Amino acid sequence: MIKLIKVLLFATLIIPNLAICEKAQVLVFAAASTKNALDAVIKDYNALTKTEILPVYGSSATLAKQIEFGAPADIFLSANVPWVDHLIERDIIQARSTKNILKNKLVLITTDHTIQEIEDLASTDFSKLLRNEKIAMGMVSSVPAGIYSKQALKYLNQWNAISSQVIQADNVRTALQYLLSRNVVFAIVYASDAKLFPELKVIGIFDDLTHDPIIYPASLINLGSEEADLFFKYLVESKTLKVFEEYGFLISAGD
Repeated sequence: MIKLIKVLLFATLIIPNLAICEKAQVLVFAAASTKNALDAVIKDYNALTKTEILPVYGSSATLAKQIEFGAPADIFLSANVPWVDHLIERDIIQARSTKNILKNKLVLITTDHTIQEIEDLASTDFSKLLRNEKIAMGMVSSVPAGIYSKQALKYLNQWNAISSQVIQADNVRTALQYLLSRNVVFAIVYASDAKLFPELKVIGIFDDLTHDPIIYPASLINLGSEEADLFFKYLVESKTLKVFEEYGFLISAGD
């Protein structure tokens, strides 16, 4: 009931704006890690069309749950496949209307530039590296970046040793803010996040084998909207994906 109330409150805020605006609008729910890149894509698209693209950013888990409970998203850009599969299983998203468009890397970053870069995280004792400091990451039970982080640390047999030092955040950008505000000294985020802040130092890159593939599926939810369909086609075309690449994402070759 509480979740339903939250969605209804969300809809109350969004739907009146859709109704009173003369422009056609497309509501895009997108993973927090895509914000800077997607904002740039939307700016370019808005210059070409009268349609207004309205992004809503957050954890893929939170957004998926809002969509499940009725939030009026036209398009969903998730930071992992399972949350899209969750909606496909409930007949909210059609598999044929989903395309894997982006990939990412998982990195270990710090505010301490005196720490040397680590060539192989597999040979690193994280307890010695962290000492008594905290490390931020997304919520390990639901936020994709947090799920990947825990998977990587467990694969490297480091999770049990440092789990008490982990500060969990509601999305990957919040974890990044914990680091930027000096509340923690370390964080595990996406490579695309780290690229935005040159004042932070990437000291290690997790091997792809240590965690599930970091794939971003884009899904067209509102199949009856011509405006949503047009923006979805624009979003997944190669020219647009080059913009994401400039922000540190990798282009996915899979459908």
